[in-house]
Amino acid sequence: MRGSDLTLINNIYEAAVFPERWLQVLEQISAVAGSHSGFVVASNGRGERTWVATEGYQTFLCDWYAEGWDLRNVWADRGIQRKRLHFFDETDIFTLSELDSVPMYRDFHRPRGGGWSAGALMQIPGGGRVCLRFERSYHQGPLEREVRRRLNQLRPHLARAALLFTKIGLRQARSTVAALQFLDTPAAVLTRNGRLLACNQAMESRLSQVSMTGRDQIAFADAAAQRTLSESLERITAGQFDQLRGPIPLPATEEQGPAVAYLIPMRGAAQDLFGCDSTLLMIQPAPSENRLMDLVRTRFVIDAGEAQHWARLVAAASPRLAAALLASTENVQAVLDRTLGRAQDGLEARVAGFLWRLSQDPGYPSATGGAALH
Repeated sequence: MRGSDLTLINNIYEAAVFPERWLQVLEQISAVAGSHSGFVVASNGRGERTWVATEGYQTFLCDWYAEGWDLRNVWADRGIQRKRLHFFDETDIFTLSELDSVPMYRDFHRPRGGGWSAGALMQIPGGGRVCLRFERSYHQGPLEREVRRRLNQLRPHLARAALLFTKIGLRQARSTVAALQFLDTPAAVLTRNGRLLACNQAMESRLSQVSMTGRDQIAFADAAAQRTLSESLERITAGQFDQLRGPIPLPATEEQGPAVAYLIPMRGAAQDLFGCDSTLLMIQPAPSENRLMDLVRTRFVIDAGEAQHWARLVAAASPRLAAALLASTENVQAVLDRTLGRAQDGLEARVAGFLWRLSQDPGYPSATGGAALH
């Protein structure tokens, strides 16, 4: 075995542990196969995919799925029936006469500069499959004997590494939502059918607005928001990005204030992390028309309903204080801390006393003659 092939085998096992190395491995195997590009795709029994492709194949593969060629993949259908699990080319599964009439070659591969390939298919436990394909220009012809031999020496090592490759999407999804947790941003990664791939603790804490179904699918409690989510995921899967609506409004609940949900399709380089049909879901507080309520709610660590109650009391007791809250959060925070203290024990009584003193202070005239505390 050549020294370069031994180095490549080491790189294959390294990629099994560090997924970001797969791109380098694919480029190296492409050089061995005499191809201009290549990819590896892992699909599970539910039809969800994760893939990594060399730069020259990324747009190619996006078009492949967007145009529905994966549903008419005669190459894979015939290749998986082969008893010998070696690298193969078109001469192993087609006759030369029929190859000219196969739609995926005639209408897709050849117009894009391909037409011959080196490929391998591997079944994985649970009904999944890993596919490796390296595209060769049509004028190159079928695989040479020496190229085939070198690729088959790599195949057992690729098969072992592929078992871990099937988990790449899940690992990267968990890493992403964990990173957003540090920003206190509820986030989840969804598959094309809405199934939850990963979510962070901030998302789990919004159970009054977001729920999980028995099929591991994420759902919004509000019916209108759920309809928009379902429609948006369908359009993302179909590649109809120009038909996507804006952020999805989530009405307030007793536990959570109003929020908006954002769907971010994983496209471009992000597809190499999650798979081409995954979508990032993030939730942010809705832009508030009542900053006073937001400030009171944050200061006193209370839910949305209570925040509205106390905001009304503050505004009623002192329009000047309300104006100050809106103008300078930092200064008013200091006033509140000096007056009320930071401890939460007896908070409501201290707030009531504070508002009562404001209503009696001639320097802070009440808009209603005094705050009615209930």
